[in-house]
Amino acid sequence: MEEKNGKNQILIKVCCVIAAFILWLYIFNVENPMTERKIVVPVTIVNKNVLAQSKLVQIGNEQPNVSLIIKGNASDVYSVKPNDFKLNSDLSSYVMKKGENNIPVTVKKSPNNISIVNNQNLWIKIQLDELRKKIVPVKVILTGKPRGGYYALHPVLETEKAEISGTQESVGAVKYAAAVCDLKYAQSNMNTTASLQPQDTFGNLVKGVDVNPAIVKVTVPVGKIKTVPVNVKFQNGSIGTSEAGLITAVPQKIDISGSDDVISGVNGIDTEPVDLSKISGRENMQVRLVVPRGVVLVNNSGTVQLKFNSNTDETSGGSQKQLNLNINVKNLNNNYTAKLSSGTVSIVVSGTDSAINNINENSISCFVDAGSMKEGVQSANVVVSLPEGLKLVSQNPQSVNVEVNKKTWEGQNGY
Repeated sequence: MEEKNGKNQILIKVCCVIAAFILWLYIFNVENPMTERKIVVPVTIVNKNVLAQSKLVQIGNEQPNVSLIIKGNASDVYSVKPNDFKLNSDLSSYVMKKGENNIPVTVKKSPNNISIVNNQNLWIKIQLDELRKKIVPVKVILTGKPRGGYYALHPVLETEKAEISGTQESVGAVKYAAAVCDLKYAQSNMNTTASLQPQDTFGNLVKGVDVNPAIVKVTVPVGKIKTVPVNVKFQNGSIGTSEAGLITAVPQKIDISGSDDVISGVNGIDTEPVDLSKISGRENMQVRLVVPRGVVLVNNSGTVQLKFNSNTDETSGGSQKQLNLNINVKNLNNNYTAKLSSGTVSIVVSGTDSAINNINENSISCFVDAGSMKEGVQSANVVVSLPEGLKLVSQNPQSVNVEVNKKTWEGQNGY
């Protein structure tokens, strides 16, 4: 009996819902009463060029909007969408000033079957600041790597300067205009165009800034890589032939690149002449390389180490190898991000021929420890951990600057 009563109650409720829906359809489609509704519509600002003439600029690029109160038959009012309207604010009709400006909104288009109740009271507020301009250098940022055996040479720009304009704060933050070029798998010269992006000291995009020119042509020469020996040169009479055989360069070979007609005639890179008579003891020393015109050193800063070996040197019969490693960040708090002043380190290692031949970037641990770091910029030592049997000959750089910032979570205000 209770089960039957429950089914009857459910049936009654369903009938009530159906009756209410039928009544709503009747009122909406037959009676179709007059009603009002609020709708948010975007506003287009026209004649912005007058701001530059007055040496002003808008703060922020967000499109303004206003709330319209519309009235009409229910079927018409509830079918209207924001894009059915066209609202303008004309800056050429008013005198602009630095700070907050109230600009009236004009309705240029609206549906014929509805009316706007608050048509005579539509305004938007825009913030204006003094227009600032300055010239900044154009910097090419290369992403991706050319195909194996090739190297990207110095880029050639159509223009090396760009003019930026905007608010005093945003213009002051810009340090250069970046042209980003992707070199992935390139094996020949790349000619392309790139949009210029205003960036700050740390490579962050600065918003609200105009760049002129907006696009620049970039040519990135791509040359083959060639491995050549390092020839240690001495000043006349500074060292005997037998002693010269005990002095080696670390690394003994380096990679070079350049146009084919240039590097084809280069079979070795000389050091600057060294006068060993002016050196006390037999400590390792650093010397500069003499790089021919048109030749580019690959993963080398332009110097090598001179190593003074004895006849009983434990590394005699061994080898050296130069590697370019990515620096990782370890133990960083999950609430922070870290940016390094240099993302790579160049090292030279020595060891037996077998150990050198088996080494690669993945077998070496290279990192900075950020476990105790807080927000701000701080210096940290670069730790290089080598496999057994290898010795670290040189490392550049020894330390890097680490910029630590708190993460900005999605939905969090940026101020």
